[in-house]
Amino acid sequence: MHPAMAFVPAVLYAIALVLGVTGLAVPGAGADMAPLAQWMLLVSLGLNSLWAFMRHVFQAEPVARSIGWETSPFQYEVGIANLGIGLAAIGATFLGAPAGWAVFLVSAAFLWGAAWGHVREMRDAGNFAINNVGPIFWWDILTPLTLLIGLLL
Repeated sequence: MHPAMAFVPAVLYAIALVLGVTGLAVPGAGADMAPLAQWMLLVSLGLNSLWAFMRHVFQAEPVARSIGWETSPFQYEVGIANLGIGLAAIGATFLGAPAGWAVFLVSAAFLWGAAWGHVREMRDAGNFAINNVGPIFWWDILTPLTLLIGLLL
């Protein structure tokens, strides 16, 4: 896996953050959500989760190596969970705040749990692979947090 691929989550997060902070609404999005929530759902959470789905399911071996893992059947399950979160996030962008809150709850549990898993890997296994400690670690923390802020606005 090319090392630059590790920065896709950071790039999508930055795009969503900039568009959301500018106040530009997603065309056709739920008007009961701030643009920050709309863009976090659509771009950072939605598109990146679909990206993670494709990588975990169709390129499992190089992705596992980049995380510091052995290839495992659980990667398929992680990929499918990302598919569900990504589709739900994109749908919630247009369905409005109640759907946005539901997606926040699911994604925060999954992503903050994944972030804690990265911490445990660092602490217990000395795993400092790029896709354990790099941009994905921070994306796992910041995307649900920023979405929460957007939903509260």
